[in-house]
Amino acid sequence: MTQRADLGGVQETSLMTLYLRAVDQGRARPVLGDPHARRAVERIDYDFGRLRALRCIAPLVAARARRFDTWTAEFLYECPDALVLHLACGLDSRPLRVERPETALWIDVDQPEVIALRERLYGPVEGVRTLSASVTDAGWWAEVPRDRPTMVVAEGLLMYLPPDEVSRLVNRVVEHIPSGRLVFDAVAPWVRSLSGLHPLLRRAHSPFRWSLASPAVFARAHPPLRLLSDLSALDDLARHRSSSPSRTLLRGLARTPGLGDGLRFLRFGITPGG
Repeated sequence: MTQRADLGGVQETSLMTLYLRAVDQGRARPVLGDPHARRAVERIDYDFGRLRALRCIAPLVAARARRFDTWTAEFLYECPDALVLHLACGLDSRPLRVERPETALWIDVDQPEVIALRERLYGPVEGVRTLSASVTDAGWWAEVPRDRPTMVVAEGLLMYLPPDEVSRLVNRVVEHIPSGRLVFDAVAPWVRSLSGLHPLLRRAHSPFRWSLASPAVFARAHPPLRLLSDLSALDDLARHRSSSPSRTLLRGLARTPGLGDGLRFLRFGITPGG
């Protein structure tokens, strides 16, 4: 049975990223390899043909998901009783891709319409709880345990929020979480400036609103944070290319001033007392 997707605005970007993970799955050498995404796309009543122009960035979206999967799995290996808090989870199947200890907790947070669709697509997932709320609201934090090391995942989220909302959200994270990790992706200021020119982002009323010039400055603005990893998306993607020329090209682009930091994957430690 097909599932109708009544998502608009920024919520529609969850369909974009799902589609691109499905595109990656259909390739001979997928970067991520997410069969759940492909099956979900086949079940959703939505004109994915409108997104074909985005197929060229499927490897980047897949590399981002794979990197965040890796960081999440590493954290759960180190802290098997941890909590994974996935902000704006969209239609991501990460709880089905990442091996989770029975002692771990997992909470997915997103708008009610998105949560309703993902539950119809994936059904209940053992050990995973969903919260229907906007990540920028403060009320839902009362339902998040404070007694576990926590991995906070904000994939494909912060660039869509106004700067003041990013600051408030990160402040809530560091005030609520006793210890753990915060991982997110960030675009450079020049990417944010150009995002309004993309027809698909304009149609979804979702140009980028926040960018990051310096992870070190960001960490100083939120003292409990400590920068652990700062990866160029292009450089990270190069790790998954089987062709030596492709790897060389991507690594060269990653080292080009101003281009290599267009999209970066960041991991911060959350340390009590800063």
